[in-house]
Amino acid sequence: MTQIPSPRRRPYRFPSMGVQCSWCRARVGELCANQRGTQDRRRDTHEARQLDWDRVMSTRCPERICQATPGQPCTLTPDAHLARITAARTPTTTP
Repeated sequence: MTQIPSPRRRPYRFPSMGVQCSWCRARVGELCANQRGTQDRRRDTHEARQLDWDRVMSTRCPERICQATPGQPCTLTPDAHLARITAARTPTTTP
Protein backbone atom coordinates (compact mmCIF):
# COMPACT_ATOMS: atom_id res chain seq x y z
CA MET A 1 0.00 0.00 0.00
CA THR A 2 1.43 3.39 -0.94
CA GLN A 3 0.92 6.33 1.32
CA ILE A 4 -0.37 9.52 -0.26
CA PRO A 5 1.53 12.53 1.05
CA SER A 6 -0.64 15.15 2.71
CA PRO A 7 -0.82 18.45 0.85
CA ARG A 8 1.50 21.11 2.19
CA ARG A 9 -0.39 23.93 3.86
CA ARG A 10 0.31 27.55 3.06
CA PRO A 11 2.64 29.35 5.46
CA TYR A 12 1.01 31.43 8.17
CA ARG A 13 0.79 35.21 8.04
CA PHE A 14 3.19 35.31 11.02
CA PRO A 15 5.58 32.42 11.73
CA SER A 16 4.70 32.50 15.43
CA MET A 17 1.20 31.29 14.54
CA GLY A 18 2.80 27.81 14.44
CA VAL A 19 2.41 27.62 18.23
CA GLN A 20 -0.52 28.38 20.55
CA CYS A 21 -0.51 31.84 22.15
CA SER A 22 0.05 31.61 25.88
CA TRP A 23 -1.47 35.07 26.44
CA CYS A 24 -4.77 35.07 24.51
CA ARG A 25 -4.96 31.28 23.97
CA ALA A 26 -5.30 31.63 20.19
CA ARG A 27 -4.95 28.18 18.67
CA VAL A 28 -2.24 27.17 16.24
CA GLY A 29 -2.95 28.82 12.90
CA GLU A 30 -5.28 31.48 14.34
CA LEU A 31 -4.45 35.15 14.70
CA CYS A 32 -3.97 36.49 18.21
CA ALA A 33 -6.94 38.38 19.61
CA ASN A 34 -7.75 40.59 22.55
CA GLN A 35 -8.26 38.83 25.87
CA ARG A 36 -11.99 38.37 25.22
CA GLY A 37 -11.29 36.96 21.76
CA THR A 38 -13.48 39.53 20.04
CA GLN A 39 -10.89 41.43 17.98
CA ASP A 40 -8.10 39.88 15.87
CA ARG A 41 -4.63 41.40 15.82
CA ARG A 42 -3.81 42.05 12.18
CA ARG A 43 -0.34 43.62 12.46
CA ASP A 44 1.46 41.16 14.72
CA THR A 45 1.12 38.46 17.36
CA HIS A 46 1.53 38.82 21.13
CA GLU A 47 5.06 39.10 22.46
CA ALA A 48 4.56 35.97 24.59
CA ARG A 49 3.75 33.98 21.44
CA GLN A 50 6.75 35.39 19.62
CA LEU A 51 9.01 34.42 22.52
CA ASP A 52 7.55 30.90 22.60
CA TRP A 53 8.14 30.58 18.84
CA ASP A 54 11.75 31.74 19.21
CA ARG A 55 12.25 29.18 22.00
CA VAL A 56 10.78 26.39 19.85
CA MET A 57 12.85 27.37 16.83
CA SER A 58 16.06 27.31 18.89
CA THR A 59 15.39 23.65 19.76
CA ARG A 60 16.18 20.65 17.56
CA CYS A 61 13.02 18.73 16.63
CA PRO A 62 13.14 15.28 18.23
CA GLU A 63 10.43 13.91 15.92
CA ARG A 64 11.95 10.91 14.12
CA ILE A 65 10.64 11.83 10.66
CA CYS A 66 11.65 15.48 10.99
CA GLN A 67 14.90 16.11 12.90
CA ALA A 68 14.82 19.83 11.95
CA THR A 69 17.88 21.63 13.27
CA PRO A 70 17.61 24.80 15.37
CA GLY A 71 16.56 27.70 13.17
CA GLN A 72 14.93 25.44 10.57
CA PRO A 73 11.15 24.88 10.39
CA CYS A 74 9.65 21.45 10.91
CA THR A 75 9.08 19.50 7.72
CA LEU A 76 5.71 18.91 6.05
CA THR A 77 3.82 21.51 8.07
CA PRO A 78 4.00 25.20 9.02
CA ASP A 79 3.28 24.10 12.61
CA ALA A 80 6.01 22.99 14.95
CA HIS A 81 5.77 19.32 15.88
CA LEU A 82 4.31 18.73 19.34
CA ALA A 83 7.49 16.90 20.36
CA ARG A 84 9.54 20.02 19.51
CA ILE A 85 7.21 22.29 21.49
CA THR A 86 7.43 19.93 24.47
CA ALA A 87 11.23 19.78 24.20
CA ALA A 88 11.42 23.59 24.12
CA ARG A 89 9.33 23.86 27.30
CA THR A 90 11.34 21.25 29.19
CA PRO A 91 13.83 23.02 31.45
CA THR A 92 17.44 21.98 31.12
CA THR A 93 19.89 21.77 33.98
CA THR A 94 23.47 22.87 33.69
CA PRO A 95 26.16 21.58 36.02
